[in-house]
Amino acid sequence: MASASPLARRVDEITLCPICLEDFNSPRLLPCAHSFCLRCLQGHCRDKRRGDKVQCPLCREEFTIPQNGLEDLMTNFVLQELVDTKRASGAQTAAESCEVCSTDEQFVRATVFCVDCSQRLCDRCSLPHKRWKGGAHHVRPLGTKLSGKLSLLTSVVIYVQSLEINCEVRFVFGYVCV
Repeated sequence: MASASPLARRVDEITLCPICLEDFNSPRLLPCAHSFCLRCLQGHCRDKRRGDKVQCPLCREEFTIPQNGLEDLMTNFVLQELVDTKRASGAQTAAESCEVCSTDEQFVRATVFCVDCSQRLCDRCSLPHKRWKGGAHHVRPLGTKLSGKLSLLTSVVIYVQSLEINCEVRFVFGYVCV
């Protein structure tokens, strides 16, 4: 098996939550510019209440839990877009199941990926995504290259790498040179 390209390895590093070590899921940005999955932050703050001060799991800088809860922390849309683009770019294997209708008892092969919902879907489950009243979702066959998004992804990663050399990546992905 061929090894991943340097770009693919870098994207894998950037899209990894430092708590769960999985791809970010609903990434939230702390005031210190570090990002974590919402669920990971909820676990980190499980003994705290709204308005309490909590330390960032990485740099230990204190932040206050918003009055409406951790859900009110800013979503890191750039990270979420990277995760979505990575998943849609064909990094998934051909034998993946539909995330909507597959069960432990019945495997249904996913054939497409909904970019808007970040879900692998079978043909049947993809139909509503193609016809939403508010506008059709972007549904792509698994393995399809998303040239526009991949170009953006490549540009963002190159930009981040250039900033990291100067230790100035702060709000794009939440890296801060210490």
